Amino acid sequence: MLYILGFVFVFFTYSCEEKETYAEFIPIPSTENGEKLVENTDLFASVYSDTTYALVNGVDVTEMAYLSAKGLAMRLFLFEVDLSAPEISIQSSLPHNNYEFAMQPMTEQASAVDSEETFVWGGTNGDFYNMNTGVPRGLYVRDGLVLKNTFDSNDRSFFAVTNDGKAAVGSVDDYPQMKDDIKEAVGGSVRLVRNGVVVTQTDNSVEPRTAIGISEDRNKVYILVVDGRNFSYSNGMTYTELGQCLSALGAYEAINLDGGGSSTFFIRNTPDFTESRFELRNWPTDRGGQERAVANGLLIVGKN
Repeated sequence: MLYILGFVFVFFTYSCEEKETYAEFIPIPSTENGEKLVENTDLFASVYSDTTYALVNGVDVTEMAYLSAKGLAMRLFLFEVDLSAPEISIQSSLPHNNYEFAMQPMTEQASAVDSEETFVWGGTNGDFYNMNTGVPRGLYVRDGLVLKNTFDSNDRSFFAVTNDGKAAVGSVDDYPQMKDDIKEAVGGSVRLVRNGVVVTQTDNSVEPRTAIGISEDRNKVYILVVDGRNFSYSNGMTYTELGQCLSALGAYEAINLDGGGSSTFFIRNTPDFTESRFELRNWPTDRGGQERAVANGLLIVGKN
């Protein structure tokens, strides 16, 4: 009997000691942007994959799969666009390439404008919008033509490309003094980074996100898409986490764009004009990964 009790005691002690052990996660990135994210935030527990590839001179794509510090699966997708590179620019997109309000998936918006002269390398969705009419909630400018110059609230923001080919971010109050210098623009919502500082947020919801940031010299643009609403694949971010990532990458100013089922990240996979030339890289939440029809977006363009 004493032997049995001693065995139980030893087994119980051993089991308790075993429960104290745990796996230590150390995030090891493989790319420069991955290193910036891991070293300059506390959001990463382990990195599963981290790749960067060039679409064209001046446009790099980074894709990461990782375990967050919260213990959640995550996927993010990044365009890093150098507007000082020859013939690279960003323009707002129109459904069906028509100057009227409507809705269309982003790869189809890209196909409508794609040509040898306006060669689309990739893109993402833009502003929030009325899902019945396709009217965006904020500023909308295409090639200097103002399609909408009103905002549905005073806490709105916008991303723009100015006449000198540089990027800009502004709020409702900034628009009057900037309006004559805007060539392309789409609206956004909360400011994520302002003057190099991550903005404190009150909304802590976790969602799929699309966001955009710019460097202090206004030559670099960071377009970030984070997937969500899929527990085993990717869970999404808060506004604060989004701002921390963009700041870590080098954004001096950054805003949130439309997210949720609208979040779209696509690239060109061939120089040819085949029907399947635009490849969706993220996983939109609508209809099992199908693109949502959206009101506008941003296209990275150049010449072939």
